[in-house]
Amino acid sequence: MSDLVSVVIPVFNAERYLAETLASVSAQTYRTIEVVVVDDGSTDRSVAIARDAGERVVVVPQENLGPAAARNRGARTARGRWIAFLDADDTWAPDKIERQLATCGHLPWSHTDSVFVGGANDGRRDSALTPKSGGAVLEPLVRGNFICTSSVVVDRDVLLTAGGFDESLRSIQDWDLWLRIAASHALGYVDEPLVGYRVHPVSVSRRTRANLANHLRVIDRAFAPGGPATALAALKPAAQARSLGICSQIAEEEGDYAFAWSCSARAWARQPFAPNRLARFAKISAKWLLNAAGVRR
Repeated sequence: MSDLVSVVIPVFNAERYLAETLASVSAQTYRTIEVVVVDDGSTDRSVAIARDAGERVVVVPQENLGPAAARNRGARTARGRWIAFLDADDTWAPDKIERQLATCGHLPWSHTDSVFVGGANDGRRDSALTPKSGGAVLEPLVRGNFICTSSVVVDRDVLLTAGGFDESLRSIQDWDLWLRIAASHALGYVDEPLVGYRVHPVSVSRRTRANLANHLRVIDRAFAPGGPATALAALKPAAQARSLGICSQIAEEEGDYAFAWSCSARAWARQPFAPNRLARFAKISAKWLLNAAGVRR
């Protein structure tokens, strides 16, 4: 008998994309699935769309507490051995779950590559920008998150034992949890883009001014005494520089050149002898100055 997979989908005002997301779950070649939609206080038609999606969909309402709380609620409600996370605006390839379990089902958690849908990198594989891997991944993972939440399948007991998502973090909760799991468990990886990761102007990942503080908080926690990366203390500046570099890149893509420059300068300060940090600082400095000159004209 196949193991039951519980697909946990946190939803907040996702009526524009939710039907497509649910259809991608319904189309899975792996059929032993239940779907737990946790409505995080939506005020649009999201709940109606979820309830119309079929008998395998369970809708769990809660007040607006954020995606971390919604995912935790879904995991606690789930009946399956496996928890598969899927954001309400992302999609799966039809054979995503089947291939992932066939390849990585002997491991307690796994992920896959993804492809960007929308944004500056539309159509590109995430791995082309952020190298991905499996196995004992704590060291590369603490340098920077490379795991797409909508690609993760994790043993429910492992997830709950790790403590679930930190509900005090409004962003970057996934990286914080992955580090805790990676400290004890090897990670499986399917090197195929089996997830469509949607990027749009309201994506939480694009809010760099708000997200940077959470990046740095997760890093401080990981390297603190008793944290999952305590023994890797020498990597902390590199981890900080990478997060600052990511925020600089996204801020540039969003046209926030001042913040992009600030993040780049701080990243360079943490890795002053890394050629890529100096090159990045020079590039964004020139771009910011040219943009400012254009505004003055």
